[in-house]
Amino acid sequence: MEKDLTKYVANYENFLDENYCKKAVKALKKAEWSTHQFYQSGSGDHISYDNELSVSWSNIKQRQEIQEKLHSGLTRYVTELPDVSKAKTIDWFCGWNGYSELRFNKYDETTQMKLHCDHIHSMFDGNRKGIPTLSLLGCLNDDYEGGELIMWEDQKIELKRGSLLIFPSNFMYPHEVKPVTKGSRYSYVSWAW
Repeated sequence: MEKDLTKYVANYENFLDENYCKKAVKALKKAEWSTHQFYQSGSGDHISYDNELSVSWSNIKQRQEIQEKLHSGLTRYVTELPDVSKAKTIDWFCGWNGYSELRFNKYDETTQMKLHCDHIHSMFDGNRKGIPTLSLLGCLNDDYEGGELIMWEDQKIELKRGSLLIFPSNFMYPHEVKPVTKGSRYSYVSWAW
């Protein structure tokens, strides 16, 4: 099995068409947004930090279409998992049970997301069982400055408009979004279990 953690981060460029992304951003500019909150497992509280990003579950036209398209991204990721030394996929990890509803993220100037890993408690309300295994992060625009996605505290992940990034949702994949310095950064997230 491949031991280099970076091999399990897949960046699929052009997952969404550029014009499609522009239409989604235009619709999201009219959406309702709230301040992002992190769940604190020790206390059960939800807290926001300084300069926290905004999140939305707005039902724009593109939301359901992107949600459905994520299935193809997940299928591609699972079927292409690396095992470089043996040039084959991992045959015992061949699927997922489902993935969460799409959430949109907006980073205006000075906003960011603190270093974290994706242990998403809110996905499991008693009806769904499991843990998040894969994080899906899609980029809807790239006409902003700053807002770099950093993994492992020092590795910048380049995301272009239309890209889909998939990586494991565990403590070995800490990531953050640096403050946006100009413009607004729009993205979407989902988590597979």
